[in-house]
Amino acid sequence: MFFLAELMVFERPDPASEEERSPQRCFFTWLLDAKGPVGALGSSSCDISPLLKDPAAFRALLDLLEDHLRASFPQIDFIAGLDSRGFLIGPSLAQRLGIGFVLIRKKGKLPGPTESVSYDLEYGKAELEIQSDAVEPGQKVVIVDDLLATGGTMCAACELMKRLKAEVLECLVVIELKFLKGSEKLKSIPFYSLLQYD
Repeated sequence: MFFLAELMVFERPDPASEEERSPQRCFFTWLLDAKGPVGALGSSSCDISPLLKDPAAFRALLDLLEDHLRASFPQIDFIAGLDSRGFLIGPSLAQRLGIGFVLIRKKGKLPGPTESVSYDLEYGKAELEIQSDAVEPGQKVVIVDDLLATGGTMCAACELMKRLKAEVLECLVVIELKFLKGSEKLKSIPFYSLLQYD
């Protein structure tokens, strides 16, 4: 079962022009029409590719995330996106907010001096990196990705920000697989997901 945060009426909206639809209604209409939950729901992942193919739905997604961030935080210095699908959402969101975007990438992908952290995956280990000068101490950052599953990658990203002495305001994802309890690993770091699957 899925839940759409901030949407209380679970019924198909009346037909209306795209401009007349609220972001919530536009996004939920798309979700109802999608084949399965946001495309294909696998054993531990969701595919947002169908959402990216639909410009009205993707615009509505950005509207919802932008509205959430503007209402929640008076100041954000950077959006940080996780490799790789955080790169699809993060820059557009940062542009709307009039702020910069920084990359958190897999090991060996960034030039210059980097800070890195190793973390456990279900099937082994991985390593994330950020450029050492990507953010300054005390700057306020929101970390963005498409999906939160077991939470290992997001926790590693938070650790990178901690090492650079930045303040993580929130970890923000489109989809949360609640049954994997990844958000529990974030502990005291605020977390927000637009869609939750039990």
